[in-house]
Amino acid sequence: MISPDAQSCSSKRIAFVLPSLKFGGGERVALNLAMALNAEGYEIDFLLMSYEGEFLAEAQRQFKVVDLKCNRTWKLPFRLWHYLQKTHPTVLISSFWKLNLCACLSRAFFPSLKLLVWEHSPPTRSSPAWLYAITASVFYRLANCVVAVSSGVAADVLHNTMGLGSRVATIFNPIPPPIFDRSRLKQNMGRRIIWVGRLDDPKNPGLMLEAFALLPKSGGYTLCFVGDGGQRVALEERAQDLGLAKSARFIGFQQDTYAHMADADLLVLSSDREGLPTVLIEAMHVGLRAVSTDCGEGIHDILRGNQYGTIVPINDEKLLAMAIETELSAPSDPALQIAGAQSFVPSVIARQFIQAIGE
Repeated sequence: MISPDAQSCSSKRIAFVLPSLKFGGGERVALNLAMALNAEGYEIDFLLMSYEGEFLAEAQRQFKVVDLKCNRTWKLPFRLWHYLQKTHPTVLISSFWKLNLCACLSRAFFPSLKLLVWEHSPPTRSSPAWLYAITASVFYRLANCVVAVSSGVAADVLHNTMGLGSRVATIFNPIPPPIFDRSRLKQNMGRRIIWVGRLDDPKNPGLMLEAFALLPKSGGYTLCFVGDGGQRVALEERAQDLGLAKSARFIGFQQDTYAHMADADLLVLSSDREGLPTVLIEAMHVGLRAVSTDCGEGIHDILRGNQYGTIVPINDEKLLAMAIETELSAPSDPALQIAGAQSFVPSVIARQFIQAIGE
């Protein structure tokens, strides 16, 4: 842990504000962006309300990590004010609605600070629309830029706020390619399915399990769940009930998801809502096709219709199973998938953030 008082001031310092560094898409892409901005010459601080998470050790090895010791969101503006007064970073990048509001309040006292508030999913799907509309319309005006990770997230912000049009910018998530030699990927077997994410309600892993149970038993399909969460025990029990104990595996959180994707033939996303899901881009980086529920415009930004995968309605296990079977039986072109992922490379995204900062 680094104390804010011990940090030196920097004319090119960017501070990221997050609840913690627990396993999640928003946390992962913040680290990816931090590494790319660091390569562009910026010093990086991570400001955490809660000093914990699967990504904490990774951040500590590369950046300064500040424990704000903030167990209540209402305390955050005061903790940020103290940090800003002592450290004077050039830029503050905050994520998630409540933290964004706190960052805006803090920025009111530091007019020279550049503030970017980062929306990772359609805000009105995870918060009361009327409350978001009022608070964002008022407080987000204190930000230099409202960064939306997809066209759908940007549309949701613009539709539910007033006066933010010129401040909203769509910048995709930075997703680095794998470091291993992709030419050594295993031959397509046509049977191995991977699902990656938190085992919680918005990701709807239960839909994936129910769809998998509908696939022909004679097909020899296997399913690997990568990730952990509150639904894991119930899902494992459901897999037993469905007779899938041997074909559906739960391997928990894994630091390197690419290694497991390299052993798969298809990635499936079964979420009810998403902004710009990292796992779809990661799958493209290793040459995988994907099947995804139509859980946000970000899906279309990535798969571009059905160019890089198949999109099905949310909450329909039959259509999901049919799409999985179709994708696994059709030929695919890994080189096409890899080429499609290049617009999400961190160096490209970092330069777009630098432009949004105004430098």
